[in-house]
Amino acid sequence: MHISTRESARRAIVWHCCPSKRDRQYVRARQMPTLRSSSVSAETLHDCASLTNVTAGVQRDPVSLTDQKKQAENLKPKSRPAGRKRLRPVALADEPANEAAKIASGPYVAAKPAAVKKAKVGKALLTTLWTEQDLLPLKTKAERLYDQLNQLYKDPPCPLLYQTPFQLLVAVILSAQTTDKKVNEVSPALFELAPDAARMANMEIAEVQELIRQVGLAPTKAKNICKMSKMLMEGHDGVVPQTFEALEQLPGVGHKTASVVICTAFGTPTFPVDTHIHRLAQRWGLTKGKTVQQTEADLKVLLPEEKWNNYHLRFIYFGREHCPAQRHDPSQCQICSWAAVSPYDKLGSSPKKA
Repeated sequence: MHISTRESARRAIVWHCCPSKRDRQYVRARQMPTLRSSSVSAETLHDCASLTNVTAGVQRDPVSLTDQKKQAENLKPKSRPAGRKRLRPVALADEPANEAAKIASGPYVAAKPAAVKKAKVGKALLTTLWTEQDLLPLKTKAERLYDQLNQLYKDPPCPLLYQTPFQLLVAVILSAQTTDKKVNEVSPALFELAPDAARMANMEIAEVQELIRQVGLAPTKAKNICKMSKMLMEGHDGVVPQTFEALEQLPGVGHKTASVVICTAFGTPTFPVDTHIHRLAQRWGLTKGKTVQQTEADLKVLLPEEKWNNYHLRFIYFGREHCPAQRHDPSQCQICSWAAVSPYDKLGSSPKKA
């Protein structure tokens, strides 16, 4: 690429006078004049060099061009952006509390109050997506599914090992992102040292983490279990509460965990929905929801409350033993062969994980 004499002279002066890359950029953008003539005279070269306070035989000024630029910008008056009101300081004790005087002296904007930290609350349950026309055939289908699952699993036990509601609560917290089998392997040693909230609250987080290190998310779960135990001792005398509102205020306890504890430990009708239930409900056409919360709302309207607790356990056992998420053949499944809906009635097709 051909470079003119004018451009060559300009680059030579900038490079010689400004060793710093930032200074060269500043000179090119701000101080270097445009050389209008193709022939560069000695006077022009001298003028260009004088703009940067540098000549061939003179040392640079101690203040760099970058510092000079910063100083020039600091001297510029800073204008207030358009539309922004000027805030007045809060009146002191010795100032007259006269609103008219304050308004006359200039625009007055009250100070914004400090933000209040919101308490942890559970997600509001959604309403069902089914219409009245959908409910009649779906209720018939749900009853048929319940009868068939009831024949396979007469009295399904809780898959987690526990002896008290507190131990169940801890076990359900541990089961997040972990199989029930792995939880049952580590929980006996933990419950032997801390069978109740009082002893668990006195344990160090590192001790709990060491005992549950084999489960997923062990550091977070250990922290939540210790903090949850202390909150039970402070607010509930070490007793597990029986309401969603109180349970969901505890660290590590969401709506699904609270549902499992309430229905399993206290027998209150709830319908906990995990990934197995969500997957089967979508595969069998019992829900239109894409989240476990919406699936729970859709399933609750299809069966009476007295069947909720047992229904969800039968869902879980059947999903684990007969209806896997991947590489499932609906034609060979005793329920999916007649209950699966499109597109999940095809080989290998599976609902997306919630």
